[in-house]
Amino acid sequence: MLPYEKIKNDPIRKAYFDLLKRGIKPRLITEITENNIAYCKELMNIVYELRHLEGVRVNFSVSESGYIATAIQQQEEGQPSISQLIYSNARVMIEQQRYFFETLWNKAIPAEHKIREIEEGIKPEVIETIREPEKLQERVFELVKSAKEEILVIFSTSNAFRRQEKAGGIDLLRRSAKSRNLKIRILSPIDDYIRKVTDEIKVEDKIRIEVRNIQEPLQTKVSVLIVDRTSLLSAELKRDSKETVTEAIGFGIYSNSKPTVLSYVSIFESLWKQSELYEETRQLYHQLKSHDKMQKEFMDITAHELRTPIQPILGLTQLLKHQISDSTQITFLDVILRNAKRLEQLQKDILDVTRIESGSMQIHKESFNLNVLIFDVLQDFRAQLKDNPKINLNYKNDGDVWIVADKNRIMQVISNLLTNAIKFTKSGRILVQLTKEKSKKKIADSNHQVIVSIKDEGPGIDPSMMPRLFTKFASKSEKGTGLGLFISKSIIESYDGKIWAENNTDGKGATFSFTLPIQKSYHEQQLRSL
Repeated sequence: MLPYEKIKNDPIRKAYFDLLKRGIKPRLITEITENNIAYCKELMNIVYELRHLEGVRVNFSVSESGYIATAIQQQEEGQPSISQLIYSNARVMIEQQRYFFETLWNKAIPAEHKIREIEEGIKPEVIETIREPEKLQERVFELVKSAKEEILVIFSTSNAFRRQEKAGGIDLLRRSAKSRNLKIRILSPIDDYIRKVTDEIKVEDKIRIEVRNIQEPLQTKVSVLIVDRTSLLSAELKRDSKETVTEAIGFGIYSNSKPTVLSYVSIFESLWKQSELYEETRQLYHQLKSHDKMQKEFMDITAHELRTPIQPILGLTQLLKHQISDSTQITFLDVILRNAKRLEQLQKDILDVTRIESGSMQIHKESFNLNVLIFDVLQDFRAQLKDNPKINLNYKNDGDVWIVADKNRIMQVISNLLTNAIKFTKSGRILVQLTKEKSKKKIADSNHQVIVSIKDEGPGIDPSMMPRLFTKFASKSEKGTGLGLFISKSIIESYDGKIWAENNTDGKGATFSFTLPIQKSYHEQQLRSL
């Protein structure tokens, strides 16, 4: 290994020529810069292979038989430095230094690559792992201060936003946007506190910062900072309950690799577009609540128009997911898929509402085992909850029950009720029960029913919501549109069933129940067996 100062030494170059003549293949590591590039090109002709390593400041040589190095001892100011020569033929020293050299050799890059980067003005690609939270936060500030045009930010949780606000990161974004006219876009789960902060930002003059709501990831939580579409910094969230950035985050990864950065930009833009579509739809809902006729027209148009962007988003995202291996990118693609499926479900719900109100919803009837259907639905939900051990799904039943109904529609009702139960149950038990309604009469008639109930341990139903619980847009949740229960009621009543809800007597959670008639022939068989 040689620092730049030694490269110009003629005796050293002559020594390398002598080695080549004797059939020895010298390998050399040095730091290549604009100042020494001419000497390095010359050196490439007299050594077997030359590599570049940033910051080389040592001078040593090692072979099978010996190790030699020079050391500079600095003296007091005004006194010349003293150069010392170190030599050893001890086997242990030689093996240690050979290992040290090979380690640096593997980190170095070929001289041709570095020379081309310098001559063509190419910025070298860097992928750096940052394990110290303090250094990671410092890098965040450095990148924000270096931005010239645009900053894109994804906060994985609302707490991540609050921690950066506390650390001064949000204020730095505001000042940077104002002083340098930067365009800044932020995606974050939004709560009341974040909404207050963003409202304050909106009223500021000459500031281009826009914040949009995004669904919180269910699994891996990674926050991302993209600067000028050329630099990327991602940070893993370790402990979201902590108040400071240094306590909450794990390691981070910095990269200026163009393909990597642009792939994250693509993910950001997809999430941004989805949030825009969803927010526009929600705003239109609120505007049209009091106009029934306009509601019907709006929902009919929206249901059909939403289908156009949703299908390409789903298809292309699934295709992209199969083509990449980066776990962080896959996590964000999963967020895109979940949001796209959420939009797809919204489109289906709106279409169902328009069909219900126009009387055109088609009801198919077939005989099927309700017990088996509920079991299959629960299996699907358990698979979705495999990474959430705080929620337990339990099922109790009175055995097989056959009914005549639209199998897919009944599955839709059960899925709607289970989704609501999971949404409002942060931790605890959700109990699904299938009960045959007892009857003292031993005669065959069509009045025997089955009761399906779903009991959760959430906060319960707001008393003010009870009278309009199964009407359109009856929701106090930011996560729902209030269509699911309206659709479920219409489906159940189309089969002469009933649906209702009540708060649990123990003060924990609520229970949603519905009834359906048991298939007549099945009930007759049960009576004969008594």
